[in-house]
Amino acid sequence: MRLAAGSALALVAALGAAPALAAPSAYDLAFVDAFAEACVPQRLSYPGTQETALAAGWTAVERNAHPELDAMMAISEAAAKDPELFDVSYEYRIFSKPIEGTPHYLLVSRSSAAIEEGGDPWVNIGCYLYNFEALEPIDPEPVSALTGQPIANSQIDMHLAGWIWGPPCPMPRTGDTYLTFIPEVSQYKDKTGFTGLVLKFDTSEPKPDEVVPDSYC
Repeated sequence: MRLAAGSALALVAALGAAPALAAPSAYDLAFVDAFAEACVPQRLSYPGTQETALAAGWTAVERNAHPELDAMMAISEAAAKDPELFDVSYEYRIFSKPIEGTPHYLLVSRSSAAIEEGGDPWVNIGCYLYNFEALEPIDPEPVSALTGQPIANSQIDMHLAGWIWGPPCPMPRTGDTYLTFIPEVSQYKDKTGFTGLVLKFDTSEPKPDEVVPDSYC
Protein backbone atom coordinates (compact mmCIF):
# COMPACT_ATOMS: atom_id res chain seq x y z
CA MET A 1 0.00 0.00 0.00
CA ARG A 2 1.21 3.51 -0.76
CA LEU A 3 -0.51 6.73 0.25
CA ALA A 4 0.88 10.15 -0.65
CA ALA A 5 1.68 12.45 2.27
CA GLY A 6 -0.58 15.12 0.73
CA SER A 7 -3.56 12.87 1.40
CA ALA A 8 -3.24 13.20 5.17
CA LEU A 9 -6.22 15.51 5.64
CA ALA A 10 -8.43 13.33 3.50
CA LEU A 11 -7.28 10.31 5.51
CA VAL A 12 -8.25 11.96 8.79
CA ALA A 13 -11.73 12.66 7.43
CA ALA A 14 -12.08 9.08 6.17
CA LEU A 15 -10.93 7.56 9.43
CA GLY A 16 -13.22 9.79 11.43
CA ALA A 17 -16.17 8.56 9.39
CA ALA A 18 -15.25 4.86 9.54
CA PRO A 19 -17.07 3.89 12.76
CA ALA A 20 -20.34 5.32 11.41
CA LEU A 21 -20.49 3.17 8.28
CA ALA A 22 -24.01 1.90 7.59
CA ALA A 23 -22.91 -1.71 7.19
CA PRO A 24 -19.67 -3.69 6.94
CA SER A 25 -18.48 -4.38 3.41
CA ALA A 26 -18.03 -7.85 1.95
CA TYR A 27 -14.28 -7.50 2.51
CA ASP A 28 -14.76 -6.42 6.14
CA LEU A 29 -16.75 -9.58 6.81
CA ALA A 30 -14.34 -11.81 4.85
CA PHE A 31 -11.34 -10.44 6.77
CA VAL A 32 -12.87 -11.08 10.19
CA ASP A 33 -14.27 -14.45 9.10
CA ALA A 34 -10.81 -15.57 7.95
CA PHE A 35 -9.36 -14.57 11.31
CA ALA A 36 -12.11 -16.36 13.23
CA GLU A 37 -11.78 -19.53 11.13
CA ALA A 38 -8.01 -19.77 11.62
CA CYS A 39 -7.48 -18.33 15.08
CA VAL A 40 -10.45 -19.23 17.27
CA PRO A 41 -11.03 -23.03 17.13
CA GLN A 42 -7.67 -24.15 18.61
CA ARG A 43 -6.43 -20.87 20.08
CA LEU A 44 -5.26 -22.74 23.24
CA SER A 45 -2.73 -24.73 21.18
CA TYR A 46 0.23 -23.52 19.13
CA PRO A 47 0.42 -26.63 16.91
CA GLY A 48 -3.38 -26.85 16.86
CA THR A 49 -3.75 -23.33 15.49
CA GLN A 50 -1.23 -24.12 12.76
CA GLU A 51 -3.19 -27.25 11.83
CA THR A 52 -6.41 -25.24 11.74
CA ALA A 53 -4.84 -22.65 9.45
CA LEU A 54 -3.58 -25.31 7.04
CA ALA A 55 -6.98 -26.98 7.01
CA ALA A 56 -8.55 -23.59 6.18
CA GLY A 57 -6.39 -23.25 3.07
CA TRP A 58 -3.47 -21.21 4.40
CA THR A 59 -0.01 -22.06 3.03
CA ALA A 60 3.20 -21.87 5.08
CA VAL A 61 5.63 -19.18 3.87
CA GLU A 62 8.90 -17.63 5.01
CA ARG A 63 9.10 -14.19 6.60
CA ASN A 64 10.70 -12.77 3.44
CA ALA A 65 7.48 -13.45 1.49
CA HIS A 66 6.75 -9.72 1.86
CA PRO A 67 9.25 -6.95 2.70
CA GLU A 68 7.02 -5.40 5.36
CA LEU A 69 6.46 -8.82 6.91
CA ASP A 70 10.23 -9.30 7.07
CA ALA A 71 10.77 -5.87 8.66
CA MET A 72 7.99 -6.45 11.18
CA MET A 73 9.37 -9.84 12.23
CA ALA A 74 12.85 -8.41 12.75
CA ILE A 75 11.35 -5.86 15.16
CA SER A 76 9.26 -8.54 16.91
CA GLU A 77 12.23 -10.85 17.38
CA ALA A 78 14.32 -8.03 18.86
CA ALA A 79 11.51 -7.08 21.25
CA ALA A 80 11.19 -10.70 22.41
CA LYS A 81 14.76 -10.54 23.80
CA ASP A 82 13.72 -8.54 26.87
CA PRO A 83 16.71 -8.43 29.27
CA GLU A 84 14.38 -8.05 32.26
CA LEU A 85 12.75 -11.45 31.61
CA PHE A 86 14.07 -14.98 32.20
CA ASP A 87 13.98 -18.22 30.20
CA VAL A 88 12.66 -16.36 27.17
CA SER A 89 11.63 -18.30 24.07
CA TYR A 90 9.82 -17.14 20.95
CA GLU A 91 8.75 -19.23 17.98
CA TYR A 92 6.38 -18.64 15.12
CA ARG A 93 5.08 -19.80 11.76
CA ILE A 94 3.75 -17.64 8.97
CA PHE A 95 1.05 -18.51 6.45
CA SER A 96 -0.37 -16.81 3.38
CA LYS A 97 -3.73 -16.89 1.65
CA PRO A 98 -5.64 -14.53 -0.66
CA ILE A 99 -8.74 -12.87 0.75
CA GLU A 100 -10.95 -11.12 -1.80
CA GLY A 101 -8.06 -11.46 -4.28
CA THR A 102 -5.39 -9.81 -2.10
CA PRO A 103 -2.55 -11.73 -0.39
CA HIS A 104 -2.87 -11.81 3.40
CA TYR A 105 -0.49 -13.14 6.01
CA LEU A 106 -1.26 -15.05 9.20
CA LEU A 107 1.28 -15.14 12.01
CA VAL A 108 0.90 -17.84 14.68
CA SER A 109 3.34 -17.45 17.56
CA ARG A 110 4.25 -18.94 20.94
CA SER A 111 6.15 -16.89 23.48
CA SER A 112 7.31 -17.97 26.92
CA ALA A 113 9.03 -15.97 29.66
CA ALA A 114 9.32 -15.81 33.43
CA ILE A 115 9.32 -12.52 35.36
CA GLU A 116 11.78 -13.87 37.93
CA GLU A 117 14.61 -16.38 37.73
CA GLY A 118 13.33 -19.91 38.32
CA GLY A 119 9.71 -18.78 38.23
CA ASP A 120 6.88 -20.36 36.28
CA PRO A 121 6.83 -18.95 32.76
CA TRP A 122 3.95 -17.08 31.19
CA VAL A 123 3.14 -18.74 27.87
CA ASN A 124 1.08 -16.99 25.21
CA ILE A 125 -0.15 -18.13 21.81
CA GLY A 126 -0.63 -15.27 19.37
CA CYS A 127 -2.70 -15.16 16.21
CA TYR A 128 -2.31 -12.14 13.91
CA LEU A 129 -3.90 -11.48 10.51
CA TYR A 130 -2.25 -8.87 8.23
CA ASN A 131 -3.14 -7.07 5.01
CA PHE A 132 -0.13 -4.95 4.09
CA GLU A 133 -1.93 -3.58 1.02
CA ALA A 134 -4.94 -2.16 2.89
CA LEU A 135 -5.73 1.47 2.07
CA GLU A 136 -8.29 2.02 4.83
CA PRO A 137 -9.55 0.46 8.05
CA ILE A 138 -12.43 -1.98 8.11
CA ASP A 139 -15.67 -1.43 9.99
CA PRO A 140 -15.08 -2.66 13.58
CA GLU A 141 -18.63 -4.04 13.94
CA PRO A 142 -17.78 -7.61 12.78
CA VAL A 143 -15.08 -7.78 15.46
CA SER A 144 -17.61 -6.71 18.09
CA ALA A 145 -19.83 -9.54 16.88
CA LEU A 146 -16.95 -12.04 17.02
CA THR A 147 -15.86 -11.13 20.55
CA GLY A 148 -19.33 -10.48 21.98
CA GLN A 149 -17.88 -7.34 23.53
CA PRO A 150 -18.42 -3.61 22.94
CA ILE A 151 -15.45 -1.50 21.88
CA ALA A 152 -13.46 -0.72 25.03
CA ASN A 153 -11.18 1.95 23.57
CA SER A 154 -10.29 3.51 20.24
CA GLN A 155 -7.89 5.94 18.59
CA ILE A 156 -8.61 7.52 15.23
CA ASP A 157 -6.28 10.12 13.74
CA MET A 158 -3.95 10.56 10.77
CA HIS A 159 -1.39 8.16 12.28
CA LEU A 160 -3.60 5.32 13.43
CA ALA A 161 -7.11 3.87 13.43
CA GLY A 162 -7.35 1.37 16.24
CA TRP A 163 -9.98 -0.38 18.33
CA ILE A 164 -9.66 -2.62 21.40
CA TRP A 165 -12.16 -5.13 22.79
CA GLY A 166 -11.89 -6.72 26.24
CA PRO A 167 -11.42 -10.46 26.79
CA PRO A 168 -14.24 -12.38 25.05
CA CYS A 169 -16.13 -14.51 27.57
CA PRO A 170 -16.90 -17.22 24.93
CA MET A 171 -13.12 -17.69 24.55
CA PRO A 172 -11.57 -18.57 27.93
CA ARG A 173 -7.93 -17.50 28.44
CA THR A 174 -7.99 -15.16 25.43
CA GLY A 175 -7.05 -11.56 26.19
CA ASP A 176 -7.90 -8.30 24.48
CA THR A 177 -8.57 -8.19 20.73
CA TYR A 178 -6.94 -5.44 18.64
CA LEU A 179 -7.91 -4.11 15.21
CA THR A 180 -5.39 -1.61 13.86
CA PHE A 181 -4.87 0.27 10.61
CA ILE A 182 -1.54 2.07 10.08
CA PRO A 183 -1.49 4.41 7.03
CA GLU A 184 1.59 5.19 4.98
CA VAL A 185 1.83 8.67 6.56
CA SER A 186 1.89 7.24 10.08
CA GLN A 187 4.54 8.07 12.64
CA TYR A 188 4.23 4.46 13.81
CA LYS A 189 5.41 2.98 10.51
CA ASP A 190 9.09 2.74 11.49
CA LYS A 191 8.27 1.47 14.98
CA THR A 192 6.08 -1.39 13.71
CA GLY A 193 7.86 -2.11 10.42
CA PHE A 194 4.65 -2.12 8.38
CA THR A 195 1.62 -0.23 7.17
CA GLY A 196 -1.80 -1.68 6.56
CA LEU A 197 -4.30 -3.66 8.56
CA VAL A 198 -3.93 -6.16 11.41
CA LEU A 199 -6.39 -8.05 13.62
CA LYS A 200 -4.92 -9.95 16.56
CA PHE A 201 -5.30 -11.54 19.95
CA ASP A 202 -3.19 -13.60 22.35
CA THR A 203 -4.29 -16.57 24.44
CA SER A 204 -2.54 -17.91 27.54
CA GLU A 205 -1.56 -21.54 27.09
CA PRO A 206 -3.01 -23.85 29.75
CA LYS A 207 -0.86 -26.31 31.63
CA PRO A 208 -1.00 -29.90 30.27
CA ASP A 209 -3.33 -31.12 33.02
CA GLU A 210 -5.43 -27.96 33.27
CA VAL A 211 -9.16 -28.16 32.50
CA VAL A 212 -10.38 -25.10 30.56
CA PRO A 213 -14.11 -24.37 30.56
CA ASP A 214 -15.91 -23.98 27.25
CA SER A 215 -16.94 -20.45 28.18
CA TYR A 216 -16.67 -17.85 30.92
CA CYS A 217 -20.15 -16.52 30.04
